[in-house]
This record gives sequence, C-alpha cells and structure tokens, in this order.
Amino acid sequence: MPAQRVCLSMTKPVVIITYARSLMSLTVAESCRELAGRIVAADSVDMTPLGFSKNCDEAIITADSRTDPEAFITDMVEACAKYAENGVVIMPVFEEMELLARARDRFPAHVTIAAPDADAISKVTPKHHLAETVSGTGIPAPATERIGDGKTGLHEPEGFSYPFLVKPSEGAGGRGISKIADADALKSYAGGLREKDIILAQELAPGSDYCVSALCNKGELVICSAYTNLEQFPKEHGAGVVRETVDAAPFVKAVERIAHETGWDGVFEADFMWTGEEADTPLLIEINARFWAGVRHSKLSGVDYPRLLLEQTLFGAIRSDPGTPQIGHRSKVPMIWMASAVSEAFSETEYAEHLSEAWERLTASEGNLMDRVGRFLSTLGSAKSAGEAIDDIMFRLTDRSDLDIDLMAEDDPRSALGVLFIASHLARHGKLPPEISYKPME
Repeated sequence: MPAQRVCLSMTKPVVIITYARSLMSLTVAESCRELAGRIVAADSVDMTPLGFSKNCDEAIITADSRTDPEAFITDMVEACAKYAENGVVIMPVFEEMELLARARDRFPAHVTIAAPDADAISKVTPKHHLAETVSGTGIPAPATERIGDGKTGLHEPEGFSYPFLVKPSEGAGGRGISKIADADALKSYAGGLREKDIILAQELAPGSDYCVSALCNKGELVICSAYTNLEQFPKEHGAGVVRETVDAAPFVKAVERIAHETGWDGVFEADFMWTGEEADTPLLIEINARFWAGVRHSKLSGVDYPRLLLEQTLFGAIRSDPGTPQIGHRSKVPMIWMASAVSEAFSETEYAEHLSEAWERLTASEGNLMDRVGRFLSTLGSAKSAGEAIDDIMFRLTDRSDLDIDLMAEDDPRSALGVLFIASHLARHGKLPPEISYKPME
C-alpha cells in the first residue's frame, strides 16, 4: 500500500502544483484553492499559465524532470524545505508523477505526495508493463507485443497481420503512434527512432477512443467518469478539443480490476477502444498515471477530481460529494485550437526569427512585467503571419458557441499569458515545444 503521509497540521497546507505550463495545472489550482493555504506553481520554464493565474501565490523554477530527473527532485526537496512550518502537498500533474512517487522517501516528513505507490505505477508504466499486468487478469485488451527498439531495430510481431499499430512504450498525448500498413512502413517507422525508444505493436481495436478517469483509494474505485473526443488536435492520435461525457458503466468492471490488481491510490486515466454497441466489450489500450488533458471537462461535467484527490490525500478519504457525471455534457478547448493556428504561423522561418528577437527584447527591457508583455505582443502584431494566425484563432473561438469553454478564460484571463511559454521555448531551444509542434518521438 502507498506510504502516504497525511498532513495533520491545523493550518491549510502549501500545495505545490507541477507542470505549470499546462492547462491541466490551471484546473488543479482552481480545484485546490479552497483547501490550500498557498499555491505554488512549479516548472522548468517561467511565464507559465499557472504562474500568471489568480489562483497562484508563487512560482518556482526547477530542473526539467525529463532531462535531469535527479536535479528536479533536489529542487523540489529544497522548495519544500522553505515551508517546514507548514504541511506541504505536492500535486503532480503530468509524467513527473512517477518520478516523485519513486523519490517519496527523499522528502521530509511534512511533505505528502499525492501520487500512487511507485510499485503500483510500475505495473502500468511503461506501456509494456501494462501488457504484462493485464495478461491473465481477465481485463479485455488487444494483443500487444514488444517488437524491438531504436538501437537493435524492429521485427514483425508474431501472430499479427497488417495493419497494426506501433507506439513507444513511453510517451503521452499520442506522440509516436502510427498505423503500419506493411513491412516497408514498419522499416520506415524504425528509421525515425532514437536508440532509447522501446516500441510496442498492438492489434487494431474496433471503434472509437474513450477516456475513462478514475479516483481510487487503496485499490478500491471511488469514482469514475468517461468522455469521448468528437474532435482532436492533431487530427490523428492527438488530444481532444471537443469532448462529450458518456456513461462510464461499460468500463467500470475493467477499471475496478485495474484498481484491485495494482492497489491504486490516487487518480489515473485509462484509454479504451469501443464500438459503442452493448454487445461489444470495450478494450483497454493504455493507462496513464497522471492527470489527463480533459480534467477540466471532467470537472465541468460533474466530477472535480483534483479537489477529491486533495481531500483524500489530506484526510485519508474524500469528504465532499464525489459528484455525478452529466451525460452528454460537451466542452471545447480554445487554447489548443489556438496552438493549431499559431503552430502553422510559427512554421515560417522569418516569423520564428522575428519572435525570438522580440522575446530577447522583452526579457532585457526595463519596466514592469505587464508593460513589457504589452510591448512584446504589439511587436508581434506587426508580423503578417501573426495576423493570419489571429484571424484563424478568432474564427475557431467563435465557432461552436453552444459548447462550454474548457478553460478559465473569463474567470482567470491572466492565465492566457502563459502562451508566452511557447515563445520562451522557441527562444531558448530554437524550436517549438512538443506540446505545440507535435513531432512524434521528439
């Protein structure tokens, strides 16, 4: 069972929320605000959406959890030491959840990490571990086989016929997933791999993708809900931008088995493929040990997972009504449509150079932050490609006006300044962040 340390302080805890660049972190902060004495945004870059949010009291910069995990943990431990007189809860948002769970013993006693036990996570992550866990449990899933890596090459899976899917054992957001039509396509895919990439082959499953979210307590399911993506970006294997809540009943048995087999204590998101026909069984595709891109949609449709997780972390069990998912609820994510439009504008070399130069002037200029941001944005406004992007953005944002906005745009407008993260990444690394550029395996 997870070695969680429950904060017993009478004062409200400091809540440190990781991956502050993401829209997910905005929802986590909004949900935790009432229970938190102080909310701290943590990321390896500055000018993040959460850092600008009204629900954030402080922002810290850490090492990158992907490129320097040891330094990331050291930075997080040092950040927690600042609040030795308070209880601290770390709310991992994305893939750093596993890293923090494994490093739980390195944190002082006043720190609680809202994550499952590392052994539980290792049963589902990386993805080839999930295939081993599912085998023999009765959880319906398509046949999955490890077929090699970027160093030794790929071989055809045994007993599979073309076409089938290939995907990296590690990764999120659908990156690196490809449908393989024949041996030549498999060879071509292998040519684009890095040495460290472990690749799985998976039989095609019929139907559409369903995202099932769950909160579990010591191996028992507390609440789950489901939605499907009506539209997504990028169009193939990308994150959903128009989502609809559906009945989770067809998935409950499988989710309960997952919770029991792993002893899960916390949140996870499971991807299923299903035809939607009652006679057909949903097939488990993968499990993500983290919050999910549609966590705000889940909240808007009736289940506030971040709030419930924080309650469970603080008190050992949830104290509020878990809620009831509103079947048929739809929402859209304008910020991802914005990314789609801006991505194409950024692909023009001249504009990318223009943006990088403007960013350097922003960081070097005098004056307060808002004044500098204003000058930066007005500079970008003179670029033709930026204007074209804005036109496209406005069209997309005004379309589908009957849908809820899956973002706190009106209530928390300053968080939108976090799009400057895109500029920050471009200026520092000479390329768009993978969240925007969507280059598989990068």
